[in-house]
Amino acid sequence: MSGRRRNSDPFAEREARKYEHPIPSREFILAYLAERAEPLRRDEIAEGLGLREEDDREALRRRLGAMERDGQLIRNRRGGYLLVNQADLVSGRVIAHSDGYGFLVPDEGGDDLFIPAREMAALLHGDRAVMRV
Repeated sequence: MSGRRRNSDPFAEREARKYEHPIPSREFILAYLAERAEPLRRDEIAEGLGLREEDDREALRRRLGAMERDGQLIRNRRGGYLLVNQADLVSGRVIAHSDGYGFLVPDEGGDDLFIPAREMAALLHGDRAVMRV
């Protein structure tokens, strides 16, 4: 996908119906990041996807934020975005216990992961979270 632009996004038509200024779909962004296999900053992603207009770059900022919120991506300390599965992380939903601790129920199934009370202080029952394993 190197050098491919948004016109090769198989979901471009769907995005065009949904948005006045469509940008590449979540699926296309995920595929692009998977191919690159390294953390990329937002400006690097925008350049790689051919997004030069300020409106498009702002839409990308919002989309990446939503993808991060939904557990599709994470952002490292240097501001690089990468796929959750590239970082030995597990995404899922938080289950809170009345004693203060909780569990992460992985999206992919498998055993629940324990969350200590000190970490649960920043989480609520039902939140989406990503944990390092």
